[in-house]
Amino acid sequence: MTIEDRIDRLIDAGWRVLASDYDPTAFQNWRSEAYDCLNGLLGPGHTYTQYFQDFVRKQNKVTILAGEGILTAAKEQMTQPCFKPGMAGQIGGSI
Repeated sequence: MTIEDRIDRLIDAGWRVLASDYDPTAFQNWRSEAYDCLNGLLGPGHTYTQYFQDFVRKQNKVTILAGEGILTAAKEQMTQPCFKPGMAGQIGGSI
C-alpha cells in the first residue's frame, strides 16, 4: 500500500465516522489509526502530528473535519517527490 493509499483510506474512514453520527467506536478507531499513521510517517514532533493530537479529541463534526484537513495536508506533503518517511525533522512544519 502506498502512502497516498494509506492516507486516502484514513480520509474515507473519517467521512464514514461523520456519516455514522459519530459512532464512538468508529471515531476512536479512526483517530487512533490516523494518529499512528502521521506519527509513523512524520514523527511525533511534526506539526501535522501535533495538530492532529491536539485538535482531534472529541467526536464531533468540527474535530473530525479538522482531522480530515490535517490528513489531506499531510497527504499532499507526503506525496511530493522529495518526501521520504521518517524525514520529520527535515520537512517544513507549517500548514
